[in-house]
Amino acid sequence: MLRDTVEVLIACYGGGHVQSLLPVVRQLSDQPDISVTVIGFTTALATFRNAGIPAVGYSSLLDTDDAPWLSLAQTCIEKPLHPEVSEHESIAYYALGLRDLHIDHGADKAREIFARDGRKAFMPVHAMRRLLRRLTPDLVVATTSPRSELALLRAARLEGIESLAVSDLFLQHESSYICAPGYAKHLTVMAAAVGEYISHKGFSAERIHVTGSPAFDSLLDGTHAVAAASLRQRLGMGEHQKLLLWACPSAPVSLIGKPFIETASMIAFLEAYCDTWPDTRYLIRQHPSKPVVAPGTPLRRGSFCPSGVTIETCLHACDQVILETSTVGLQAALLGKPVVTVGAGDYPPYSAYGLAVDVGVLAEAGPALRRMTQPDLARLAYPSQERATDRVCRLVRELGGVGDVN
Repeated sequence: MLRDTVEVLIACYGGGHVQSLLPVVRQLSDQPDISVTVIGFTTALATFRNAGIPAVGYSSLLDTDDAPWLSLAQTCIEKPLHPEVSEHESIAYYALGLRDLHIDHGADKAREIFARDGRKAFMPVHAMRRLLRRLTPDLVVATTSPRSELALLRAARLEGIESLAVSDLFLQHESSYICAPGYAKHLTVMAAAVGEYISHKGFSAERIHVTGSPAFDSLLDGTHAVAAASLRQRLGMGEHQKLLLWACPSAPVSLIGKPFIETASMIAFLEAYCDTWPDTRYLIRQHPSKPVVAPGTPLRRGSFCPSGVTIETCLHACDQVILETSTVGLQAALLGKPVVTVGAGDYPPYSAYGLAVDVGVLAEAGPALRRMTQPDLARLAYPSQERATDRVCRLVRELGGVGDVN
């Protein structure tokens, strides 16, 4: 049924998830026949608002009879709080999660589960169903995060509302719930190879849409190449010198609990490598809000990335990349840059897809770097003919009732 106006509810967590939906929200908001309501979970609320996008948080899900759960939440909330998440929003998050636990398991069992698992036990499907009955959207869009977004997509299926999950990476760990009954009706994937993988895991092939990742559209922005040339000049790089980018981790351990290489060991390796190959210098790119290398660390053959320089500019400026586990490796590969990962194994599966050369230990990285193996982009089959944002927005329109899904 065609509609004059489509009511779309978009919700997501922060980090890479919100970066995938920011360009989609911006583009949809400019379309007169699309009405967008945005919910930012955790740090996504601040990200949306800082980008000038009107958004609400967990507190918008509360109802007048939630006072007892708010009181209980104040006794359970974990501190210290994230600096970008207000105490008000955190309490609302806990209240909604605790309420659902009690509805699903009863008071005694809920207390036992929360004491054991903390907030990881939250799956507020009841709260999300209540929200959907209040808002009555035509379409629900979220990313593939667990807990709140998973609960929202499950609630949409239970309420008979069209739903779309927008994914951005390889879906190795997410596949267990993406392919379970009751998940979003439609799924976008970043590349054909990921679509084949998730179809093999059990998601309906005709409801998988290969769009690319909207978060990566900016890689092809022509301004980055200009800024990259300026950065190389600023670093004193000659035309024939090679710039090796180290994409630093932003935490002591990876998402799967594996400790990262100590920064001192990595810097010692980079110094030795560049001493061996004088045509090469290195650039340290740290997470803007989570630096791991002390500012005064002496560097003979390398430099810290100047403040304000985007990761896209760094990738255009460099000749190759070394890292352990980071989305930067995928971005670099999509630009055709040689990537070496250290101890990644199959998480992320860059090596399996031909996007990087993985070595078991740092001592083996030197020869791999010198070979400068080009990524095999054909194996991943990332769609490059059109912006991912355009593909996703067109799909939203079709699912919302202003067109047909191809």
